[in-house]
Amino acid sequence: MMKKLISIALIVFISSCAKQEVMETEDTIGARLEIELTRLGFKDGMPELPPVFGPYLPFLTVDKEIYITASAAFTPEGTWITGLVTNETDPKHVLYAAELSVIQAINRVRLAAGGDLNNVAKLHHVNVMTTAPNDYPHTEMIAQATSDMIIRILGTEIGQHSRGIIRSTSLPINMTHETEIRAALK
Repeated sequence: MMKKLISIALIVFISSCAKQEVMETEDTIGARLEIELTRLGFKDGMPELPPVFGPYLPFLTVDKEIYITASAAFTPEGTWITGLVTNETDPKHVLYAAELSVIQAINRVRLAAGGDLNNVAKLHHVNVMTTAPNDYPHTEMIAQATSDMIIRILGTEIGQHSRGIIRSTSLPINMTHETEIRAALK
């Protein structure tokens, strides 16, 4: 248990360090997004959005406010990451799911912003949802990795946000992790 906690903390720390390095070397949202897409295995850039699972929209814009549907971890191979997260789950697997869900969420925000993330003025709020039992102690670290990646891509001025953390025993179609964003257009 302690070994897994230390592993998660180390991964989150490395992620935070990477954030600083990326922010200093790349000055555009598009360039920072490309770095993350390549790192995660998306060789052809931003992936197409997978379909939603019901009679709702992947995103909605009301006046200048963007609301997106919770976005789950969809791999470069076109599969979902599913299943309950437990103390036995490899921390790298959970953090990978969180990062993939960020890509899907940012993709929805991008589409709601007319296909250009430079049209986004500010993220307001991010909900981070992980399927885990009540005694799972690492949801804060998973949420931190989610927030760090959003800020790595969008930068501090646009990407810094308020956040909610939800631990659930189930998400639709057994998803492991989902990210939901509320943002404003310029």
